[in-house]
Amino acid sequence: MSDTDQPGHVSEKAPAEVSVGRRLRRMRKNQGLTVAALGEQAAVSAGMISQIERGLSNPSIGTLERLRVVLGIPLTAFFEDRDDGAPATPVADLVRRADQRPFFQVGGNGMSKELLSPSGDHDLQFMIICVPPHTRSHDVMIGPGEKAGLVLEGRLTLTVDERATVLEAGDSFQFDSRKAHSVANESDESVRLLWIMHTKPQRAQF
Repeated sequence: MSDTDQPGHVSEKAPAEVSVGRRLRRMRKNQGLTVAALGEQAAVSAGMISQIERGLSNPSIGTLERLRVVLGIPLTAFFEDRDDGAPATPVADLVRRADQRPFFQVGGNGMSKELLSPSGDHDLQFMIICVPPHTRSHDVMIGPGEKAGLVLEGRLTLTVDERATVLEAGDSFQFDSRKAHSVANESDESVRLLWIMHTKPQRAQF
């Protein structure tokens, strides 16, 4: 079930799910990198990269951040085709149309994300995250910058430096992204979260 199927989510058009693995394989080969070489430089196991490329594993944003730094590409490159024959949008670097949001599963816990940032390489990234019931985030990027969010639906537990805070729909937050942090949905209902981050990848927390 995608996040557009969750109760209370109103959307005129469901975002199209993207093939991250296919794009990763193409970009890796274009740069003449083997799976092993990319894995060594990005601190991601070759087995994980192979599974991602074959569509057998859903990578976390943390994993994609490490891969995209080595490949020298923006995060959005994993979710959009530049050679699919579609005409370029004149304001693609400024605007993300509602029916053109890349949708993708992350990790193996059922979490999904809709990318809201426009095309291109931007220091600020924002997205909508759907957190299924009884699910916790993993592989979170820790590094200089800030992260922030707004709970759109449901009840979310935000933990920053081992301090847990329960947030309801309409509550917002912001914190230094160098601090250890995670989000969790401990309820029986799905959570929808507007997630904003301005950070440079340093290391991952597992």
